[in-house]
Amino acid sequence: MRQSIGRWLRTAEVSYATLALFALTQGPVYRVWSDSNSRLDILPNPSPQHAFFATFVAVQLPAVVLWFRRVNTHWLRDRPNQVLVALLGWLGLSVAWSTFARQSLPEFVALVLTTCFGLYLATSFSRRELWWIILSAMALGVGVSWMAVMRLWDGAVNLQDDYWVGIYGNRNSLAPVAAVALLASLVVMSFARESSTKNWSRIVTLTVPAAVVVFAVIEIWRSGSQTSPIALAVAVAAWVVWLVVHKVASRFGMLRTLRHHATPITLALLAVFAVVALRLIGDATSLSGEAATFNSRRALWSVNWSGFLEKPWLGWGWMAARFNPQFFKQGTWWAAVETQWSHNGYHDLLLGGGVLAAVLFVLYLWMSSRRFDRMPVSVALPRLALVAFMLAAATQESFFVGSHFLWALLIASLAGARDDVASVDQQNSRHRAT
Repeated sequence: MRQSIGRWLRTAEVSYATLALFALTQGPVYRVWSDSNSRLDILPNPSPQHAFFATFVAVQLPAVVLWFRRVNTHWLRDRPNQVLVALLGWLGLSVAWSTFARQSLPEFVALVLTTCFGLYLATSFSRRELWWIILSAMALGVGVSWMAVMRLWDGAVNLQDDYWVGIYGNRNSLAPVAAVALLASLVVMSFARESSTKNWSRIVTLTVPAAVVVFAVIEIWRSGSQTSPIALAVAVAAWVVWLVVHKVASRFGMLRTLRHHATPITLALLAVFAVVALRLIGDATSLSGEAATFNSRRALWSVNWSGFLEKPWLGWGWMAARFNPQFFKQGTWWAAVETQWSHNGYHDLLLGGGVLAAVLFVLYLWMSSRRFDRMPVSVALPRLALVAFMLAAATQESFFVGSHFLWALLIASLAGARDDVASVDQQNSRHRAT
């Protein structure tokens, strides 16, 4: 009886985590409140932003409570976790000098909640469970978007330019969901190869992800998004570079210590390549403005950079810069749309918390990614691919924000997972056997 109740509770928790992650893709929440959003003329208060914020808080609160019940003081002894707390603390302090504190405070609260949700995913589920949760949540987004397009729901298809947006209102919001669904499908399909039994669960492990791959690829293609396909290519490049670094370190004895730093080296090399590539593409006059730097964001980035140079040490306050009219009175403001989004997660860090916020983020990324080099290849490579995808996609969109599934997955991928210790022990025993 007790075991049966435990299984039901576990199933309920997995279902909750799946639905919560699906909600953090944001499209479902915006769809729920879309009717209310269209009646602002007769029902102006509270604003839709209040409803969005309250919904995301309600969705993530159970995970936050569960994580705090399961975590102990040992968690804070881990150096990467200390850096993460320092990063969040500094962004929280930025509310005090924010140029628009009413915006910074809820954005900071959302960032903390989503960070805790990512930590909850990492520490509450095994590797297989987590990837099934990711796959199921993204499959819901892919499936419902497919239904929205096929039934021509309002706003699901941009008929003028002939591209799909599904339930997400923007093709650059649909494509990341489909891309992560594609990555998760490939990882889950690899579980069937690891399994030694041939039964119905093995068939499900192969057929369900394969079906998701087909729909996800079609949606990425029909969305017309440039960001997600290139971010997927960066994820594949990260795999290759990581394996090459490991191979070289294993072959040459004097370079053996590189094995313990393969992931940070991989991410550093990709970062240098991305900066050089964006500069070359941006300076190539033969390319059209639409092709240059993915979607002609140079004017927006120029405003971001000049705004950062005005407040390089403290920043404008977390996610507050583009809500301040003074922000648009500098840089190439005449060539840029006055949008509230910077279209670059790294610029958000610089604008929100200055140099220190960016340094703390890079330090957290560097220290956390070193965990991958203590894991078996089958465990490390999928997490590295997910991290590389999100870091690449964030160069084009403001994905380092609260209440967004990509930030939650970035934290979950970098955090110490529940079965990391078992993975390390397994790897060590394999080395001893050889």
